[in-house]
Amino acid sequence: MRPIFRHLLVPFIIALLIFVGTCLIRSVNMPEMPQGIPWDKVAHFGMFFLLSAVSLYDYYLYHQRAPELMPWIFWGFVMPVLYGGVIELLQSKVFIYRSGELLDFVADALGSLCALILALIILKRKPRTP
Repeated sequence: MRPIFRHLLVPFIIALLIFVGTCLIRSVNMPEMPQGIPWDKVAHFGMFFLLSAVSLYDYYLYHQRAPELMPWIFWGFVMPVLYGGVIELLQSKVFIYRSGELLDFVADALGSLCALILALIILKRKPRTP
């Protein structure tokens, strides 16, 4: 297996699971959750935090722990956010038993943003080797 595929495999699997969970599973099949907390937004935040964190980490490893900042941000933040937007559009236009919501997209973007901020903090604190 070529190294690039090894580094794309986990983000791809997570993206596929997000697609299945948000587009293919009917919301009537979801368990009831306690009231008061917007659990669906928490789930969106968590899914996209995980997708971005894994994408950022795998990109970091693929580039021998020295990624160029802008491509790293593009693949680890911009692409997951765009993916979240596409999923919300698909939910509103294609998967008629689901509904696309702007606040779901906001939760997706915030999850990705938090993963990026955490990754940038970790990268900045990483000791430089000569």
